[in-house]
Parts: sequence; structure tokens; C-alpha cells
Amino acid sequence: MLSAARVVVGAVLLAAPGIAGGAWIGDPARDRRTKMIIRGFGARDLALGLGTLRALDRGEPVETWARMSAFGDIGDAGAALLGGRGLGFARTCVTVISAGTAAALGTAAANNLD
Repeated sequence: MLSAARVVVGAVLLAAPGIAGGAWIGDPARDRRTKMIIRGFGARDLALGLGTLRALDRGEPVETWARMSAFGDIGDAGAALLGGRGLGFARTCVTVISAGTAAALGTAAANNLD
């Protein structure tokens, strides 16, 4: 499930921003200022994933959680496109494809919920 994956990714970005961020953006992830931003992304993903899972567990509406998650993913894809030169071609492609896929899946799920 996408929400569980979001929780895992968020937790890893929070716990090990230099390592996890390094796989994502390369050497700049080692900088302490960049780690702060990576942790922010991790917190966002962790909150969205946990919120969605909690709503599912309680039988509460999850459409808004799914849409907000997809919105974040669209932002990630857009940011990668705008800053892709700094990431390199391969990292840009991986980020755009993975974030775009997550956004599409989240939007499709939201359209079929509630």
C-alpha cells in the first residue's frame, strides 16, 4: 500500500537524511542544511502516511488524505523537473517517475474512495 511505503520513506528520511537523501540527490545531502530540508520532507511523508493509515483503520474518510499525498508528490515531481540539472539526468528521471507514479496512484485511489 502506498501509505505504508510513505511511512517507511518518511521515517528513513527523518532518521538518516544524509544516507537516504544521498540516494535521492547525491552529495549535497551530506550538508547539515540540506539534511534539515530532507528531514522536513520525511516529516511530511510520515504525517501523510500515518494520517491515511489511521483514517483507514478507523473507517474514516481518506479521500482528502489521498489527495493531499498526491499533491505533495506532484510538488516533488515538479521540483525535480525545475531543479533537475543539479540532480543529473538519472536522479531527475527516477524522482520524476516515482513521484509522478505516486501522484497518479494517489489520485486514482482518491477518485475511488468515499
